[in-house]
Amino acid sequence: MGVKSLMVRMGKIFPHPVTMEHIRKMERRRLTPEEEGKPYAKYYYKEMAEIPPEDLERVNAGPVEPSRATPIEARSDLLKPGYLEVETGYTVMPDGSGFAATLVRMPGVTPEMLDWWFNWHPLEGLRYAIWCPPAHVDIGVKDPARHLDSSGIPLRARNEGSTHYPVEGFNLRSAQKLAIRFYSPRDFGLDMELLREPAVSRAYCADVTLSLMRTPFCVFLHAVRALEGGVEYRSRYWIGYTMRGGKPVRVKRPMPFKMMDLARNNCLHSLMEYNNLASFLPDLYKEMGGRIE
Repeated sequence: MGVKSLMVRMGKIFPHPVTMEHIRKMERRRLTPEEEGKPYAKYYYKEMAEIPPEDLERVNAGPVEPSRATPIEARSDLLKPGYLEVETGYTVMPDGSGFAATLVRMPGVTPEMLDWWFNWHPLEGLRYAIWCPPAHVDIGVKDPARHLDSSGIPLRARNEGSTHYPVEGFNLRSAQKLAIRFYSPRDFGLDMELLREPAVSRAYCADVTLSLMRTPFCVFLHAVRALEGGVEYRSRYWIGYTMRGGKPVRVKRPMPFKMMDLARNNCLHSLMEYNNLASFLPDLYKEMGGRIE
C-alpha cells in the first residue's frame, strides 16, 4: 500500500483551532451486544473528559521552537526532578523528525493503578475503547497469558517486553493497526540512576510501528511522578524514530501527512486519552478489585 492510500486510511487532521466541542462530537463505533453487557461499558458512553483550557491554548498557539524541545538523545532528562522547558507542545526538530509533549495531572490515580491498566486493557477491545472512544477501536496482545494475575510475573514488570496491537485512528473509518513494543527502562537506554522516587515512580517506554506498511512510526516515553493525592503523567513522543539495541535510530521513510501535522495530532491525542483515563481509572480499578483476568 502506498503512502497516499495510508494517508486516506489514517484519517482527518484535527481542525485549527481545536475545541472541546469538536472532540466531544467525534464519531464512536457501535458496541456489540456482548460488549454492551460488560460492567465497564458505561465508561464508553461518558462524555470525553475536559482537556485543561491552558493546554488547548498551547496547542492552538502553534508549534514551539525546536531548541526548547527535548531531543530523543536526552530522553533520560524526563526522569530528573523538576520540569523541562516544554511540558505540553509540539514541533518539528532540525533533523525533520516530529516531537510532542504532554503533562496530565491525574487526581486519585496511583502508580499501581497505572501498572494494572497497562496489563488489563490490552486483553479486550472494549477495554481499549473506553480509554479514548473517538480514536480507539480494538486491540490484541502478543502473549495474553503474560498479563494475567496467574502469570506469576510481578505486575510492575508484566508489560515490559510485551507487544500490543491496537487499532486506532483520527476517525473510525480510517483506523490503522499499530504494533506497540514495550521495553524495560534499562532496555530503552534510560539512565537507571535517575529512575527513583520522588522524581519519577514509573517509566513506560515503547516504539510504534504502522503495521500495514511495517513502517516504524515513533518512540514514546511516559514518566509518572507521584504527587499528593494523585500522579503527574508526563509524555514525550519522537516521530520518525525507532529503537534498536537500546538506542534511538532515525527512520527516514515517507510519513503519512506532514510531520508538523503528525506532531500536533500526537499532542492532541495524548491530551485526549490521558485526561479521559484520569477521569475514570480510580473508579474502574476499584470496581474490578484490582484484578486482571
